[in-house]
Amino acid sequence: MLFPDLSAMEFVKKLGTRIRNNAATDRAAQLSYYFLFALFPFLFFVVTLAAYLPMKGVIDELLARVDPLMPDEAMAIIRVQLTSLATRQRPHLLTFGLALALWSASRGVDALRTSLNLSYDVKESRPWWRTQGTALLITICTSVLMLVAVIGLSLGGHAGLWLASHLHVDKFWPLLWDWLRWPITALGVMLVFALLYYFLPDVKQEWRFITPGSVIGTCLWLFACWLFSIYADNFGSYDRTYGSIGGVIVLLTWLYVTGLIFIAGGEINALIEHESREGKAKGARAPGEAPPPKIERPSIAAPGVAKSADVHA
Repeated sequence: MLFPDLSAMEFVKKLGTRIRNNAATDRAAQLSYYFLFALFPFLFFVVTLAAYLPMKGVIDELLARVDPLMPDEAMAIIRVQLTSLATRQRPHLLTFGLALALWSASRGVDALRTSLNLSYDVKESRPWWRTQGTALLITICTSVLMLVAVIGLSLGGHAGLWLASHLHVDKFWPLLWDWLRWPITALGVMLVFALLYYFLPDVKQEWRFITPGSVIGTCLWLFACWLFSIYADNFGSYDRTYGSIGGVIVLLTWLYVTGLIFIAGGEINALIEHESREGKAKGARAPGEAPPPKIERPSIAAPGVAKSADVHA
C-alpha cells in the first residue's frame, strides 16, 4: 500500500491517467527539441569550464563515462562537436559568446520547469528574472557537478588502484571499480533529478535528496539508456531509413526518452504529494493551501485532456 486509501495498482492507474491527460509524450517531444538546441551550447560551456579544472583530459574522461549510456551514432556527433570545441581558440574569460551559450543551454532547463508546473497543476507566479536566473544557476551547477564527478571518479580510480597495489589485490581492482562506478553514477544522476524537482516547479516543498520520482527516474533512465543503446547499435536501421541524418535522429530519440523520464518522475512526485494526507492539494503551492478554481489552473487547457473523458485524476 502506497497510501492508506490507495493501492499500488490504483497508483499506477492514476499515474497513467495523469501522464495521458497532461500529454507527457507531447511534452517530452517539446523537451527533446529544446534539449537538442541546448546541447551544443551546453557542451561549449562545459569545455570552457573544464579548462579551469586541475586535471588534464577531463573531456576524455567525461566521454568515457557517457559512452555506455548513449548509442554510437549519437555519441559520434557529441565527440565531433567536443573535439571541434576543444581545438578551437577560445578566450579564457566569460565573454559574450560564452554567456550566450550558457543562456541557450538553460532553455532546456526552463522548458522542464514549465512541464513540472503542469504536473503540479500550478501557474508560474515567480517573476521572470527569478525563473530565468534559476534555470541559469541549475545549468551551471549541473555542469560543475558533472565535471567534478568525472574528476572524482578518475581520482578515485587511481587512489583505489594505489591502495589495492599496497594490499596486493590490484588484479581484482579493475573489476571491482567497474562495478562501483555504476552506483556512483546513479547517485550523481539522482542528485540532478532531486535538484530539478526541488527548484524548478513553483511549489513549496522540503529538500529531499531521495524522492520516489528521483529514484524511479534514475533507475528508468539508466535502464532505458542501456536498452536503447543496445537497440540502436545492433538492431536499429536509422542510417538506412534517414540517411546522413540518422545520427541526429538517434540523438533526438535519446533526448526524447530522457525528457519523458524526467516528466514521469515529476508526475510521480506530484501524484504522491496530491494523494498524501500531509501533502499539497492538486493546484496548491503549499500544504494546507486551498487550490485556485480549476478554470485558473493549467490543467484546464492541458493538451492531453481532450484525448480522454477522464479529467478528474
